[in-house]
Amino acid sequence: MARSWTRLHEFLGSPPGPVTYEMVAEAVRRKLGESDDLDWKQALPATSPVKGEWNEFAKDVAAMANTRGGLLVYGVSDAIDMVGIDLSTVDDKQLGQWLRVHLQPTVSGVNYLELPATDGSGKDVLVVDIPASETAPHFLYGWQQKDKDKATFNAPFRHRDDTAYMAEHQVAAAYRERFSRQDAAAAALERHVRYATDLVLGESEFRPTA
Repeated sequence: MARSWTRLHEFLGSPPGPVTYEMVAEAVRRKLGESDDLDWKQALPATSPVKGEWNEFAKDVAAMANTRGGLLVYGVSDAIDMVGIDLSTVDDKQLGQWLRVHLQPTVSGVNYLELPATDGSGKDVLVVDIPASETAPHFLYGWQQKDKDKATFNAPFRHRDDTAYMAEHQVAAAYRERFSRQDAAAAALERHVRYATDLVLGESEFRPTA
């Protein structure tokens, strides 16, 4: 399920709810800049012509998931102008496959919002809504040409309006946070099970016999 509160809602003062084309268009008109949870993209993601090279879409998704979640908005130029994309070419199954192939672990809960233009311009957009991940850190792997064709295995994250890669201490902190979340969830589940068990056993003790 897509999130109901995003950078667009905050910037526009909109109440919680789905992201709409009108919201994207107004944010573009008012030149909302990129941030750690918003990335404007002019063209749709494309597969690399080089076999085994890492996937930019997977990198962008992992960076958002490793930080605090966010939006990738396709159809908006670097100058923050509405240029639109062809929604008929959007293949969310292919996008999901890239995440499974290029990320470890994969990022779940990603939503693809196809938003046709409502102003008659024909400049449609695709919004990819990425939640903050409970299983971070997510690592991107593949070949990177600019690194002298070396294999890479890095955990990207968003820093302001840019993507960087976690240093060793940041990876360690991310794992500590993941294990802490898992321990807290396990403790909460144990409390609920204990409460339910006590409730059921207590009712059975006071139930009159036939």
